[in-house]
Amino acid sequence: MKIKKNCLICYSDLTHPCLTPCGHDDICAICHLRLRHLHSDKKCPMCKQENQQVIIDSIENAKESFEEYPLWGNELGNEYFFREDAGMFFPTSYYEQEIQPYFGYSCGVCSEYTDDISENNQQKQESTGDNRQPSRNNKSKKSSKGGPLRRLQDHLRQKHHLTLCQLCVEFKRDFVAVLPRFTPSQLKTHLTKGDGSESGFKGHPLCEFCRPKRFYDLTQLHMHLQKEHYRCHVCDKQGLVDQYFRNYDALEHHFDRQHFLCKDSQCLAARFMVFENEIDLRAHERSIHGGPSTGSTKIQLEFKIRRSGYAGEGYENQTLPNETDFQYGLDGQAFVPESLPAANGPNEETSHPLHFQRTEELRA
Repeated sequence: MKIKKNCLICYSDLTHPCLTPCGHDDICAICHLRLRHLHSDKKCPMCKQENQQVIIDSIENAKESFEEYPLWGNELGNEYFFREDAGMFFPTSYYEQEIQPYFGYSCGVCSEYTDDISENNQQKQESTGDNRQPSRNNKSKKSSKGGPLRRLQDHLRQKHHLTLCQLCVEFKRDFVAVLPRFTPSQLKTHLTKGDGSESGFKGHPLCEFCRPKRFYDLTQLHMHLQKEHYRCHVCDKQGLVDQYFRNYDALEHHFDRQHFLCKDSQCLAARFMVFENEIDLRAHERSIHGGPSTGSTKIQLEFKIRRSGYAGEGYENQTLPNETDFQYGLDGQAFVPESLPAANGPNEETSHPLHFQRTEELRA
């Protein structure tokens, strides 16, 4: 049987390949175990075919293909152990020596402490999801009161002055047996900066509003921000995304400074009555409140005019025009100042003839 020397996922030595019905046998037993047991994903990582059963064998004894094994339901002979939750057959000796420790809670530092769980307890935990680590449903709290994980954490703290990253324990879908053990300073570095540039992990993100609370990844941080804090929907519409505020008071202050907030008492009580521009605010005031809250129907306008030949950025701040400085079209929506600064004299060429014609009509 021709097998590549390294696993395509973790690049470890392929001493125990996984033979699959789809024929993609270049992934090691541990990678398949993580996918199938921790992620409940029985699809082939390469072709995405659903493989209900796979066979792990040593490279010396592995047959040419999955179909060559005398498989009968969940039986493959006394030499193989079948793990039903993952749908994986293992050589019995390999399972007991290499695979079963992954499901235990051994110290990892000393050999004095081993809190391996029996096969019956394993199956019980698997049925409740306790050993899979996606403790998003808070099932880890049940085991942390006095279970094997709590005993392991107590042992690490008391005997070795080490600890586990609780975020990784709860949300990283990996076996506790292989999670790193940290000193207090190493844990701080892990939380804030990650595990080095080669790991690709840059730390658990911090909520700036809830210091020192951290989250497993950015997805969980954004879920927290959207649930517990606020974002400006006007800024979102303008393309300023991922901007959050601690509470509604801070958001309302932002509304008042950056946008157009309706300051009527009813709208202030209703909250989120803010508009992108003053025209929309005035329209809201007239339709809902019968008139503007300021008592004036005028809207202040500011202009920046671009002109060719200007020495600088090409813009010049202009004074606010008054109502005599405008002419309006037939439907009242267009306006043009009476005179624009001409850099090259009165006969300056316009950008487009139709634009020039329309401008002259409006100025007439």
